[in-house]
Amino acid sequence: MKKGLILLSIVGIIACKKESVEPSADNCQRVAEEYTTVVNAWAADPTSKTKCEAVKKSLLNILNACSAYTVAERKRYEDELKQFTCD
Repeated sequence: MKKGLILLSIVGIIACKKESVEPSADNCQRVAEEYTTVVNAWAADPTSKTKCEAVKKSLLNILNACSAYTVAERKRYEDELKQFTCD
């Protein structure tokens, strides 16, 4: 029984890690489309903190999914995004 629980936990951890956006052309296209959607929603309601946070998350997904950025560029953009507040 313990082996089954350990195996189930490991499978759960692996499944959670797969939720992150992997770099690929398909994922880059998908997250770019999602970004357009959330930016348009935020533009319609610029006082919404939730929509602002969605834009920030979407930008991070673009940085992670699109391989055109170097690690240093991604880090710089991520640092800049951390300073951007939705208050």
